[in-house]
Amino acid sequence: MKEYYEVVNIVYIHELQCYGAVENMGAFASNVRYTIEDGTEVEELMENDEFTIIDEIVFTHVEESN
Repeated sequence: MKEYYEVVNIVYIHELQCYGAVENMGAFASNVRYTIEDGTEVEELMENDEFTIIDEIVFTHVEESN
């Protein structure tokens, strides 16, 4: 049995006053995905000081080995 974890960081984007999720976290900048008012989903490279991480969701994945 193989067990691994997936972490999703939920962020608040200050300038846009909306919530999003970090796709790839970097030391100084990260890819953040969010939805704008008309329903369009946007993925944008943002500096880490442009958003605040407000929650972290951890998914546990378990693979059965034969």
